[in-house]
Amino acid sequence: MHKRDVASVTLMVWMLSVSGLMSLLHAPDLKLFMTAVLVGFFIIVYTIHPVFSKPGYIRRIHYLAIICTVLFGVLIAMRILELVSR
Repeated sequence: MHKRDVASVTLMVWMLSVSGLMSLLHAPDLKLFMTAVLVGFFIIVYTIHPVFSKPGYIRRIHYLAIICTVLFGVLIAMRILELVSR
């Protein structure tokens, strides 16, 4: 199994674990789910990043990481605005 295959399976297991835990805790909040999934994604990207080589999938995953960073920032900003407005 290649690193990118293991990363895909790990991300799927992480997402299922987070959704299962949220359903057990009766906390169906999409923002919380997306935040937890994005944190898991960033950890996986950091873990599979090779030190001495740069395969093609790593170059493409950096673009995805930039998009996820922007999404993560938007979610955090929305959460802060929600807390301030209370």
